[in-house]
Amino acid sequence: MLNDSDATEVLSGLDQRIVAALQISPRAGVAEVGRILGEHERSVSRHLQRLLDTGAVRCTAEYDRLRCGLGPTVRLRLKAPTSCLKSIVQELANRPDVLNVAAVGGAVGHLWCELLLESHRLLYSLTTDGIPGLPEIDVRSSHVTLRPFLTEAEWHAPVLTEEEEKRLRASLVKPLPDSAHRYELTPTDLRVADALMKNGRISLTDLGSGLGVSTATAGRRVTALLERRVLHLRTVVDPALLGRPVQARVRLKVHPAGLEEVGSALAASPAVRSCVAVTGRHNLLADVCVEHETSLYSFVVDTLGALPHILAYDTDIIRRLPPDGPAPRTAPR
Repeated sequence: MLNDSDATEVLSGLDQRIVAALQISPRAGVAEVGRILGEHERSVSRHLQRLLDTGAVRCTAEYDRLRCGLGPTVRLRLKAPTSCLKSIVQELANRPDVLNVAAVGGAVGHLWCELLLESHRLLYSLTTDGIPGLPEIDVRSSHVTLRPFLTEAEWHAPVLTEEEEKRLRASLVKPLPDSAHRYELTPTDLRVADALMKNGRISLTDLGSGLGVSTATAGRRVTALLERRVLHLRTVVDPALLGRPVQARVRLKVHPAGLEEVGSALAASPAVRSCVAVTGRHNLLADVCVEHETSLYSFVVDTLGALPHILAYDTDIIRRLPPDGPAPRTAPR
């Protein structure tokens, strides 16, 4: 079933601040979060445990697909028969090569999905043969990801002060400047990644115990994966819980000379949850989450309207499937 954001209860102010802190630093300790937010450690611990126990928040990890050899992704605009729409959506969501699925409001039977391309041959056959195993789906357009300006893993609710954000970022693992484009993962790396995907906040003691290594070795393994940018930590939460139930996909046609400028500007906007340069007539896709429809209008007028080089745009209201933004369920080749 598709999410009904109107029925979602918004988290309290403290809950939102804790979630935002963990979106910036998913493995931040309770004491650190409390100190930075000016809240008692026990209060932060109690609120966070409730959020995790109820499933409102999930801490995980995801591979950098290109660095791990998983291949690029393609965003597909689809048309499915309305008679079997729910079953098709569920089948897509259960596929290991589908990273997320969304229904388009106002366009009956229209969907978006992000597909992991294990072979470029599949890209060439998508528009003629459709998605393998789902012949009833019509592929209306396909957009290969060329450059991510902002991923959902990097977005956080804009509820913290600039100083709080700065202090949270200070403890993050810094990526190596000369890391190779492709990194060959060892069997131990895969086990570490698997553990972090199941629980991004697993303690180093428990991780080391599960791997049969010391706590210090477990810590070094995690640090190495983050330094080489082959793994990204992520705190997953429905934006509706953060008071942003209106989600939209904005497709932009941008002059090539301004693509970098527009993409970077959108990535800096608190309303933009992800932004990627892609192939196709619309060469920039941005996912937006805002408080209400009038906020979306303001985004179009004030944010898009202020940017040069935008030649045309389209906006689709979208409704996501739970869980939002699952980590890739395919191991690197």
